[in-house]
Amino acid sequence: MGNPVKTIYPFAEMFEVTTDGTTAVKIWDIPAGTVITMVLAKIKVAGTGSASNLTIGDDDTADGYILAASCCGAAVDTVYGDAIAERGSYLAAATGLGHAGAWKVYTAAGKELYLDASAALTTEAVIEVFVFGYRYAED
Repeated sequence: MGNPVKTIYPFAEMFEVTTDGTTAVKIWDIPAGTVITMVLAKIKVAGTGSASNLTIGDDDTADGYILAASCCGAAVDTVYGDAIAERGSYLAAATGLGHAGAWKVYTAAGKELYLDASAALTTEAVIEVFVFGYRYAED
């Protein structure tokens, strides 16, 4: 019987992000050896002004984790990503499987997690972004 080649550590991170018009806001430099299994976005302060949707994704797919979700006029404490229809293409449940059975693996450094708003707001929204997954240590 062989020895494990890597040790896996679960993580749960929360980031507080303020929208910046239609400019994508970097949430996190994703470390190498990260597996993201779920992302949730909770409205802390709703934006005001034009109707605007937020998306959460990475350098490759802007809405890979959270599809267009209202950040203008949404009720405080509204959570996006907990319903299948709100999940992006990186999460298998987005395709209707009904369970969180997919993830995105980042084997190398250099990728970033972003939040983007579709329209400029009179008052910017504040979003709490929860990221769940695993990291593996290089042994």
